Amino acid sequence: MSDHVPYSDVSSTSQSAQSRSGPKPSPVWDVCFNPTGPRKSGHSTSEKRLRGGLKATADRSLSKHTTVILDSINAIKGYRYELWCLARAAGTRYCVVHCDVPIETAQEWNLARNPAQAYSQAVFDDLTSRFERPDARNRWDKPLYTIHPASEDFSTQLQETVLAVTGTSGKKGDVHAASVSSELVPTSATSNPFLSATNLLHDVDKAAQEVISAVNDAQTAAAGGPAGHVSLGPSIDSLVLQEQVTMPELRRHKRAFLKLVTQIHNNRVQSPHDAKRMFADYLQTKLN
Repeated sequence: MSDHVPYSDVSSTSQSAQSRSGPKPSPVWDVCFNPTGPRKSGHSTSEKRLRGGLKATADRSLSKHTTVILDSINAIKGYRYELWCLARAAGTRYCVVHCDVPIETAQEWNLARNPAQAYSQAVFDDLTSRFERPDARNRWDKPLYTIHPASEDFSTQLQETVLAVTGTSGKKGDVHAASVSSELVPTSATSNPFLSATNLLHDVDKAAQEVISAVNDAQTAAAGGPAGHVSLGPSIDSLVLQEQVTMPELRRHKRAFLKLVTQIHNNRVQSPHDAKRMFADYLQTKLN
């Protein structure tokens, strides 16, 4: 998660961090703020709506198999705490990257922008006055990595930060000496409860039907041929189908999956999203 005053070059930093992280088997979700929102209005209502949208998008993208970069101001410590809770609930790693730029420099960069893309002076001053600097003593602000985009050694700082966050330099066995954030452990307050027996069948059936609908739509788009890669949403691996699958066959697999899930003692289905992922894995095994 990035943290900064307005126009601290955080978006460029985010893009550079992605390019320096090296090849990874997991996707990188760069969740960015909408530049046409509070930049022009400065209204608290639009800001709350924007933060809510960013939080929801990050929540959908979070998993142990993805890297999420929340490219936004994130100036309010209470909001950073909410994001930390999302990461803890997902049982994934978390850190804060503070792009520390003098206000005067950020102001110069803002004024140098196209007026249509810049903050008004009133909005800039308001955001700057409400900025709450991250503090590494707070559990939701650590590990904290501070970089200085205006400094001459910014490239080195960024590279060291990427190494500290990932723990490697991209070369096998080359572990960075800096501290690496550990996975957060979900608690009973943040973890999702398992689906109850009364909701299990309905929720699993609905999740499985969403997968079937996605397969059907993909095959329709392929003019009746093999669907190929079927996208099922964030944190769910695409379903790869090399041959066409009929609807009766898909329904047969769904019935078998429902029977399997409902008969498992102490099933571990925590949410409809988990059920969707599990059915996709089931289909991938059965159809290939």
